[in-house]
Amino acid sequence: MLWRGVSTAEIRQPPDRVPLDRDAIVEAAIDLLDAEGLDQLSTRKLAARLGVKGPSLYWHVKNMAELHTLIADRLLSDALPPPDAPGDWKTWMADGARAYRRAALSHRDGARLLASARPTPERRAQRFTANIARLQREGFSHHDARACFMVLSRFAMGWALGEQGGPGPTEASQADFEFGLAAMLDGLEARRGAA
Repeated sequence: MLWRGVSTAEIRQPPDRVPLDRDAIVEAAIDLLDAEGLDQLSTRKLAARLGVKGPSLYWHVKNMAELHTLIADRLLSDALPPPDAPGDWKTWMADGARAYRRAALSHRDGARLLASARPTPERRAQRFTANIARLQREGFSHHDARACFMVLSRFAMGWALGEQGGPGPTEASQADFEFGLAAMLDGLEARRGAA
C-alpha cells in the first residue's frame, strides 16, 4: 500500500523507540520522577522522554492524577505482603507497613506521590476484601479491620514523607519507626475483639 508515494512497508518505528503502552508510560514516568522529582513530572517532559507528542499519552492515561495512581500502583505492586502470607496478623501488618515505607522511599518523592494517589479499582479489588477477611478472622470488626490498614499505611507514608523532606532515612529514624510501629500494633491488639 502506498501513502504519499512511500510504501507503508517502508514506514517503520525508529529501532530505539519502545512501543507506547501504559507500562512503557509508567516506566518512563518513574525514570523521570527519579531524575527530576514530582514537581517536574509533566506530560510534556514525559512525551519528550518517550519520543512522542503529548496528546499520544492521553490515549493511554487520562490525566496526571491517573498517572500518579498508576505509578503508585507500580511502586506498591510487589511491595506489600499477600493476604495469605504466613505468620500472625501483627507480623503480617508490620511487614506491610515496612514494605509501604520502603516503597515510598524507593524513588525520589515517592512518599509524596503515594500520599497524593488513590488505589486503582483493580488493586482495591485484588487485595481489599481478602485483607479485611484475614483481620476479621483474627477478631477485628469489619470497620476496625479497614481502619487498621488506613492507620498503618498512613503512619508509614507520613514517616517516609518526613524522611524524604529531611536528611533521609537513618539508623535512628529506622529505630524510631520500629518503636512507633510496635506501639501502634499494640494499640490495635488492645482493640481486637473489643468492637
